[in-house]
Amino acid sequence: MVKKLLKHEFIYYFRTFALFLPIVLVIGVMARVFRLFENFDSVLVDIAIISSAFMLVVSCFALLMLSVVVAVVRFYKNMYSAEGYLTFTLPVNNAQHIFVKLLTAICCQAICLLTVIVAALIALSGEPLSDLAQILSVGFAEFYEELGMVNFIAFIFDIIVIILLSVVGNMLLYYACITVGQTAKKNRILMAVGAYFIYYVATQVISTVIVMIFTVLGMSGVFDGIVMWLDDHMILTMHLTMGVSIVIYAAMAVAFWFVTQSIMTKKLNLE
Repeated sequence: MVKKLLKHEFIYYFRTFALFLPIVLVIGVMARVFRLFENFDSVLVDIAIISSAFMLVVSCFALLMLSVVVAVVRFYKNMYSAEGYLTFTLPVNNAQHIFVKLLTAICCQAICLLTVIVAALIALSGEPLSDLAQILSVGFAEFYEELGMVNFIAFIFDIIVIILLSVVGNMLLYYACITVGQTAKKNRILMAVGAYFIYYVATQVISTVIVMIFTVLGMSGVFDGIVMWLDDHMILTMHLTMGVSIVIYAAMAVAFWFVTQSIMTKKLNLE
């Protein structure tokens, strides 16, 4: 049944974005075509180049935002609106529902991001892309020589895991806020927005307090020995920092999943 749900979700996303993805690619091609005439001393050509570049930036940003919005709206409508009465009659448990929604949403966002990258590469193809590739290759070569193969691979792996966990965590945060909003008898969407606002304020306050505490302690000289050790072991410090980030992102994702599944199981309140 999970496979059927996945198929159904992918079909929904395909139908939703079947028009938007080609449009972004076409705008990328337009931007590249107009750049062919950049050596012409013409105001109209300059306007066309600037306008196409602006259109590409706006369309890429809109596509990425749309991929998140559609996933959030899809989760809400399919789980907590009138459709939920049908959804929860399926022989699938709540964890599987969340997994299906999360996996398809992440895949959709990845495809949209890939489309944006391809459109940007098309628009920049030629000398700008060649210069960018050269700069990146030199930077990666220096980074590789300084770290060595093992540390270089480890850093790439850490970065990929952090990005993946941050995306997963953000989607689960939206799901958790929507689910918390369903516990209200009225104004459920407002309650969901309020839950997100409370989370945002709480994280900002906690991070600010932590920074202030470490700043005060640092000024008092408590961390002088630790700072000296970290400076002498910079690569290890970077690994530890990324490792802590991975643990934090993973813990937050698990917490959001737990909140969503617990409320969905014990306090399900459909419209």
